[in-house]
Amino acid sequence: MILIVSDTGPVNYLILIGHIDLMHRLADRVLLPSGVRLELLNPMAPLLVREWAANLPGWIEVQSAANPAPAEGLSPADSEAIALAKELGATLLLTDDRQARRCAAALGVSTMGTLGFLEIGAQRGLISLPDALKKLRATSCYLSDELIESALLRDRERQH
Repeated sequence: MILIVSDTGPVNYLILIGHIDLMHRLADRVLLPSGVRLELLNPMAPLLVREWAANLPGWIEVQSAANPAPAEGLSPADSEAIALAKELGATLLLTDDRQARRCAAALGVSTMGTLGFLEIGAQRGLISLPDALKKLRATSCYLSDELIESALLRDRERQH
């Protein structure tokens, strides 16, 4: 069974680019820590994100971590996402935060960012990676030109 726990960033960006359904299509179970849901409902979050978080689809589960140990340099939601992924033995923790990835890796939790997740969707023929990345660049998500070009090159090579 594929279990994905997600941090705020990937959910936010997948909603904004219209590919939030990838989570459901690529996993058997998708969990959001309660702190992540609160961040998605924050009045400063984009309206589309707040509306989605207020009316979660049936395939999303919200759960609190039993032991969300705070980690230096991480937000409470990041810490809770890592703790929940560890507690449940998640297949994958989706996070774009570099420090969160380091902390998760130290605990043996596999991580992936939004870009890698979109690449998996493209590999499975579920999305067009060039189209998704064009939409992603129109958001506040920062990806270097080098990262995007590498992803697009891998995508072109897969198709040949």
